[in-house]
Amino acid sequence: MRFAAALLVVVFHLSAVAPGLGDVGRLAAAGYVGVTFFFVLSGFVLTYSWDIDATAARFYRRRFARIYPMHLLFVALAMLPWTGAPNWGALPANLTLVQAWSPDDAVVRSFSGVSWSLSCEFFFYAAFPFLVRLLWLRVRRPLVVGGVSIGLAYVVGVAVQRHDPEWGAWLFHLPAFRMVEFVAGSLAAMALTRGWVPRLRVRWAAVFVVVSYLGVLLLPVAIGYRFEDRWALSLAMVPSLVMLIAANARVDLVGAPSPLQGRTLVSLGQWSFCVYMAHPLVMGLTQPLLASRGVYGSLLGCALVILAVVGVSFALHVLVERPFERRLRGSGDSRLSGSAIEDAPEESLSLAPGRSAIASS
Repeated sequence: MRFAAALLVVVFHLSAVAPGLGDVGRLAAAGYVGVTFFFVLSGFVLTYSWDIDATAARFYRRRFARIYPMHLLFVALAMLPWTGAPNWGALPANLTLVQAWSPDDAVVRSFSGVSWSLSCEFFFYAAFPFLVRLLWLRVRRPLVVGGVSIGLAYVVGVAVQRHDPEWGAWLFHLPAFRMVEFVAGSLAAMALTRGWVPRLRVRWAAVFVVVSYLGVLLLPVAIGYRFEDRWALSLAMVPSLVMLIAANARVDLVGAPSPLQGRTLVSLGQWSFCVYMAHPLVMGLTQPLLASRGVYGSLLGCALVILAVVGVSFALHVLVERPFERRLRGSGDSRLSGSAIEDAPEESLSLAPGRSAIASS
């Protein structure tokens, strides 16, 4: 699922630069909601795998090791002469991953343009050890609280956008606002650990996601597309994504078979972070492949670019992401091993002690 979400973002960006795609390319016009999936998933799996006795310092070290080496690599690559003149004034904000707080889009998307979402994640990670304890102790009905949080976010968003329409574009990448999606995933994980059983089968949850996506895709056409409305459309995807993630989690917990458990798909999921980070640079280097004015030529060019992105991502995962994460975590981190699932423990699920009630249900 992580690879599918990353691929959705890739196709979204391809549709903006491949002139020959035409109506086919418009199907990817809402591909930015792939980032919403990652925000919800982060809240879900971090909460589910959280050890209440773990120290915040250890958590921060793991998360720093997980995202910062790749971020720093692409910031450095953006400084090379052939990538264009970088916005040097935004370098400190990028190095400290606070660029998404700026209302200036030139700062938010400077250097590694897709790292604005890492800036959001960095804020989520900073708050998480405190947030998870607060939610665990105070929240009795996680799903109700999650739904209310999304509703309140809409109220705040509408009020902010009415005050100044341009602020709607800021809400799309503002970490404090996007945290609602992270919290929704966290609350769903809490509900699952307390015995909630998703009523939807995986196939119907997937249909729910597709229908929601089509709604997000077609609604702007009906009411008139506005860039500043993307925050609202992203929030609209949260309920269906929560159901999809929870339904698949239950499949894992009860030990049921799933086509997503194959080695190839698990590996693609492991490479998904590199896919997300590397695809703008690879697209820039393979731009001639996207120059066709015909639909079939454009589709072929996009397919070749996607293959190049996947190949580069595999190399980055093996040569950069994985070894640097291991080194920064330290050899004493017991959650590191050679298995595919344990390689990225916060992005995987395991049946932790004390949670057998979920499996039995």
